[in-house]
Amino acid sequence: MSMNRKSLVRLFSCLMCLAAQAGEPVNQEHTLTAYKQQWQQCGHHLVRKGIFFKVADVDWFTDSCRDNQNILSASPVLLRFTYFRTIKRDFFIDSATEYFLHNLSKPSTQQIKDTIHNFNQAYQDVADGDSYDLLIDHQGSLKLYKNKKLIQRSQQPLILRNYLKIWFGKIPVIPELKEAFEPSL
Repeated sequence: MSMNRKSLVRLFSCLMCLAAQAGEPVNQEHTLTAYKQQWQQCGHHLVRKGIFFKVADVDWFTDSCRDNQNILSASPVLLRFTYFRTIKRDFFIDSATEYFLHNLSKPSTQQIKDTIHNFNQAYQDVADGDSYDLLIDHQGSLKLYKNKKLIQRSQQPLILRNYLKIWFGKIPVIPELKEAFEPSL
């Protein structure tokens, strides 16, 4: 009887994993028009907390995807986070600041800490359905949008060179996201 119970538990676990995967979006290349530009999707990843809790869909776009293209050197780049749950702004401010500083190649000074903290102050609470877009354009600007509304921008070279390293640097905030986009890194 105990063997049957173990078998049922395993079967149930497998079915739950399959059901969770079945609900994930299919990773298909597609295009979108945003910010007066046509974008081609180069990567997609569903961020989860555990097996059952979807946190965000993350997509990265550029004007033309190429094999082995690196998100850190592509231009322009659109990185879109679409959320499935409520997250407080302090989480974004603290984690973005911390991981930006972790991924700098040179030690951070107080001026650098203040610069990145000031940029990150624009983050706001998100709820199910909200999105953040990070856009690096041809003119050398990093723009942060919430629900397609511009909330922050920077042309500071240090921020432009290093901001995406929060997710794709040596110490990423979400290692699974970096791994999912690894072919492009």
